[in-house]
Amino acid sequence: MNKNSETSFENIIVLIFILVLTIIIMHKYFTIIAYAKKAEFAGEIHAINLALISYRIKYGKFPANLSVLTKNGYIKNIKTDKEDYPLNPFGKRFVYEKKYGSVLSYANKPMH
Repeated sequence: MNKNSETSFENIIVLIFILVLTIIIMHKYFTIIAYAKKAEFAGEIHAINLALISYRIKYGKFPANLSVLTKNGYIKNIKTDKEDYPLNPFGKRFVYEKKYGSVLSYANKPMH
């Protein structure tokens, strides 16, 4: 082997090492982002449920939908769509169950 081939081989090894480290770091980054969105989701559910309780105390009933809370100022700092329905961190509307007066954490279970 001549000197140039050894240098090329070393460069390839270094590039592979950098590629592996980059993949590991990107995986960790996206995992942390997913956990952050889940934590934000839980916090927003709690905030909306508190707003529902406040609304019920003031008006004696739960609102017809969540956009009422947004329009009346009970919900702030939560992203909304063009119809003023609050959106969760994943870009979907929260599922509101008027019967229970709460936002559902999953499709069929109220979160208390």
